Amino acid sequence: MEETVEFAHQNGYVETVFGRRLYLPDINGGSGPRKKAAERQAINAPMQGTAADLIKKAMVAVQAELDARQSGIRVIMQVHDELVFELPEGDVDWLRAEIPRLMAGVAELKVPLLAEVGVGPNWDKAH
Repeated sequence: MEETVEFAHQNGYVETVFGRRLYLPDINGGSGPRKKAAERQAINAPMQGTAADLIKKAMVAVQAELDARQSGIRVIMQVHDELVFELPEGDVDWLRAEIPRLMAGVAELKVPLLAEVGVGPNWDKAH
């Protein structure tokens, strides 16, 4: 965390694992509270931003597969790091096997990505 804050002080930004930058104009020029807020953002942004990058990459990969497959499966919602699908009952087994593979395959990191599937008549019951 200290290294990340130091990097932000030196460069005025932090990056996600994929190189997306968050600029922090108050890291060196803000008042006490604004500077501290920028330091907290510097610590949080690389991890939270990388998570956002991963779910975006997963949505693109999943939608490309669904389009190629021309199935009745639809992505209807994204909630943080989750995708919610609507699908015919006959596609549940395919979804259980393929969606985690697609989502976990969007990046190769030091720690393997894991995607899990819950099934239910609604989002609440699928947890």
